[in-house]
Amino acid sequence: MAIIGFFRSFLDIGSVFVLLKIFKRIDAAQSNTGYSDLHSLFLAARDGWGKGQIVEIGAYKGKSTIALAAGSKLKCREKVLSIDPHSEGTREEFQRNISQSGLADYVITKVATSREAAGEYKGLIRLIFIDGLHDYNSVKQDIELWKDRVIDGGLIAFHDYDYSTVFQAVKELTDCPGYIFEAEVGCTAFVSKKRSQNQDLFRAIRDF
Repeated sequence: MAIIGFFRSFLDIGSVFVLLKIFKRIDAAQSNTGYSDLHSLFLAARDGWGKGQIVEIGAYKGKSTIALAAGSKLKCREKVLSIDPHSEGTREEFQRNISQSGLADYVITKVATSREAAGEYKGLIRLIFIDGLHDYNSVKQDIELWKDRVIDGGLIAFHDYDYSTVFQAVKELTDCPGYIFEAEVGCTAFVSKKRSQNQDLFRAIRDF
């Protein structure tokens, strides 16, 4: 048990080291995503339960994309499918930030709306980060488009949970049988589908 504890501590130290190492490059990507949110996404990508794609709805300039890709790459897990129409003219800056982070090999860029991408997507998802349009109808639409692709035990993360529109959409989801509210970290809420499989993950996030 002592050896297991040592390696867990080593991995936690390693996660901090990796984040600090890439943080200067993360900071190059303009975003309102806070450090605690980024760290929780990093850990969810690195240690989250199950097998399946990591999907991001709404990339903006790539800050959360970098955190997700860094966590998953650290354990040689899935690449991040980053979906954004980049209608605000952010595509070039997004691509530059991803390239400068050294994680371009772990990011699949899809220039499309959430609806367009969902119409083409055929795989399963273990972690999805929803950070697209924040009006109530758009958040509800993202939930309906993607929730059935998430594996049982997988995670749905919502950024800007402090927005009343996002809060309402998430509450309606977790009021449904089979969706379990797990944690709120910074401005990000985590919901499990069907069953909780990430107790150790959320314990590590809370203890950080």
